[in-house]
Amino acid sequence: MKIARWSRPATVLAGAAVLVAGLTACGGSSGAGTSGGGLPQTIKIMSIKEMTGAVAFAGTNATKGVDLAVDEIAKQKFLGDTKLEIDLKDSAASPQEAASYATQALSDKNYSAILGPAASAQAAAISPIAQKSKMPVIYTQAGSNGVLTGDYTFRVTAPASSYFQLAGEYLQRKGVKTAAVLYNSGNPTLAELGQQTAPQLGQKYGFTITSSDGVQTSAQDFTANGSKIAAANPGAVFVLLNGPQNPTAIMQLRQNGYRGEIVGMTSMGAGNLASAGQAAAGAVWPSDFSALAENASSKKFVDAYKAKYNGELPNNYAAEAYDAAWFLTRGIKEAGSADRIKMQQGLAKVAAAGFDGAEGKLTFEGNDLRVQGVLAGWDGGKEIIVPGTRS
Repeated sequence: MKIARWSRPATVLAGAAVLVAGLTACGGSSGAGTSGGGLPQTIKIMSIKEMTGAVAFAGTNATKGVDLAVDEIAKQKFLGDTKLEIDLKDSAASPQEAASYATQALSDKNYSAILGPAASAQAAAISPIAQKSKMPVIYTQAGSNGVLTGDYTFRVTAPASSYFQLAGEYLQRKGVKTAAVLYNSGNPTLAELGQQTAPQLGQKYGFTITSSDGVQTSAQDFTANGSKIAAANPGAVFVLLNGPQNPTAIMQLRQNGYRGEIVGMTSMGAGNLASAGQAAAGAVWPSDFSALAENASSKKFVDAYKAKYNGELPNNYAAEAYDAAWFLTRGIKEAGSADRIKMQQGLAKVAAAGFDGAEGKLTFEGNDLRVQGVLAGWDGGKEIIVPGTRS
């Protein structure tokens, strides 16, 4: 295994999409110099992750999951003597940089596939050019529309909306009749949850959305929102924000006197509520993974992760990326080739069959993952699984 130091380009190719026509001819080329007949000694994969910037917590944790998977693949000789070489690139918070790196991979026949970024805007910049050039791309997170554009784009994070009914069931058990929504309008996934999913849950589980406020990705002060929501005193508040925004918003809600239920999404995990401490106690969020899950494949992953990272517990970003790396490797093995077109066909077969991974039993609807999900929560000092929702 070889893990390259992450790097950023000296200049960004703002017009990366104009290269598509020239790259299309390379779409069927084989990775690592192979002619498509069998596996080469090394298969080179570009991993485009947010290692710096506002969502660096996602990229850095995802990279740990990829590294663990690649270690296991090599140790098990899952691909025989073939090794995976992961070339890690930092896309920071820039769709242009993500697209620039993707065009580099597309034009270089030595790259066989891309492990894509988590941010939807970056993924949406990559997918059209990768699809047209026939380069397999496997994403984690990136839950908005426009990411899965065809046969060559896959997502190994289930859309939050596909298991968000766990929040509706929870609020119904709590007898909640009214709810407010505070969401990040600059994040397509969070905006979809706030504008569409939460109202749909209300219709199904018997509560009414009394207010809905969008804030910018850069927002750090939610005092006005918190005061307005606390004054209305709904039974629950959906706080659908980026990771670092969550503790600030929750603390300001509590400081304004709000004492009702708080429901978020996976961005509340990964220790992001630690700075809020007891103020965030009782907050819950549907998640595709918890380190406390009891199914065998999740426990196996957690044990391996703790062994590699000095007892550290994995979060959902690490679990998703671990499953993505194994999904890619299973696709390579199924294809028996590093050729991009054959790898896509191998990945499609693996998706049709499904497999057990860090997130539990993995099935796909087309190229999009589905999982059972679990309702996680914060008890004031640590993450827990809410009783009755254990996976």
